Amino acid sequence: MNFRGARVLVVGLGVSGSGAVDALVRAGARLSLAEDREEVRAIAATRVAFERVDTVSGLIDDAWDLIVVSPGISPERLGRQPEVGRVIGELELGWLLADAPVSAITGTNGKTTVATLTAMMLGPDARLCGNAGVSFAAVAGSGASRYVVEASSFQLTWAPTFSPASASWTNFTPDHLDWHQDIESYRLAKTKLFTQLREGSVALLNADDPVVAATPLLDGVGRRTFSLTGPADYRVYGDELVGPGDKVLMPVASLGRSGPVDLANALLAWATAAVAGAEEDRVRTTLAEFTGLEHRQERVAVVDEVLYVNDSKATTPVAAAAGVNSFAHVVLIAGGQGKGLSFEPYLAVADHVRAVIGIGECAGMVVELFREIGTPTQIAKSMTEAVDLASRRALPGDVVLLAPGATSFDWYRNYQERGEDFKAIVHRLAQSRSRDGGSSSVGHVR
Repeated sequence: MNFRGARVLVVGLGVSGSGAVDALVRAGARLSLAEDREEVRAIAATRVAFERVDTVSGLIDDAWDLIVVSPGISPERLGRQPEVGRVIGELELGWLLADAPVSAITGTNGKTTVATLTAMMLGPDARLCGNAGVSFAAVAGSGASRYVVEASSFQLTWAPTFSPASASWTNFTPDHLDWHQDIESYRLAKTKLFTQLREGSVALLNADDPVVAATPLLDGVGRRTFSLTGPADYRVYGDELVGPGDKVLMPVASLGRSGPVDLANALLAWATAAVAGAEEDRVRTTLAEFTGLEHRQERVAVVDEVLYVNDSKATTPVAAAAGVNSFAHVVLIAGGQGKGLSFEPYLAVADHVRAVIGIGECAGMVVELFREIGTPTQIAKSMTEAVDLASRRALPGDVVLLAPGATSFDWYRNYQERGEDFKAIVHRLAQSRSRDGGSSSVGHVR
């Protein structure tokens, strides 16, 4: 699509919107901005890139050659549906501008880790982008050998023709019901990625997830599967990672991280990188050296024989429960601002939980859930109080785990800020105990 001289309205100026603006300026488009935040409009009005700056309602009904929508804005909120060549999102714009094949990764949990691992396995000429934090549109013409794109359901909703060379699906559990109308709408947003694949492309699917495994594919689209427990193209067999043709990649013991979630991520990243032509030696080295991403089961410190772990990115109960399941005995810090999801997934791992400290708007809901089964509970009014209460409950060998199962927007701007606060408090605790003669080790803990 030729954007030169086109009248384009960009809706929303977050990371995606800013990336779309950068790409469209390079393409020679005539840009206007629709943004409801007054403080953002005031700054944007000083930029020469925009012919007009106004609210969404003030601009949306004008005649535009193209509308590019930031992914946080739903079709219902905008009053517009995705339309090929007319109303699209930043992900679709990146796809239209891309100068190399694309590997897309989606799923409820694990997609950032899988995308990061895949890009590392493919080497320095591959470009990690999308929901991972770097706008796809902004880098789409950068001459990369491969674009590894983390794709959220929000982004896929606004991508009517996005059709990568490979599409990987980590798992599917309820999420984002505050944005999607219902669970079926959320599922369809994910499935859309696979129904748009073209002949010769490859879908990489979780055989252990019944929703993912049942994904329909068009004729000519390849299918690869991964599994922790059963037959699949990429699987765990005994104590080894095994691929197609019973090819052994490496022992599980050689991985930098080897919990159940880590193994699933490793298998899917290996599969995704393999279909893109990654060298096996680089795959092995990546998995051996990778010790996790920040705010995702991040080991912060050991204080008086208690390990403190930051899993602030676990913003759904299912993701948080998976984190709990990685440890034998946990003092759980959970709660925040809910997404309309039930906290009952925690009950499946309740035997791992020694005590619960509730935080944020959902503290009462989390505490009541565990109180009904006899687990000791308390409510904290701040993260400092939560860490203090958890440290008093924990016994040597336990894990104090921040696994909120909810968003952070009641107390923090985002999950990263929540995780940073938790880590800073733990570090202060470690320093205090060291001064008092206790034992502690701070920093990355293996």
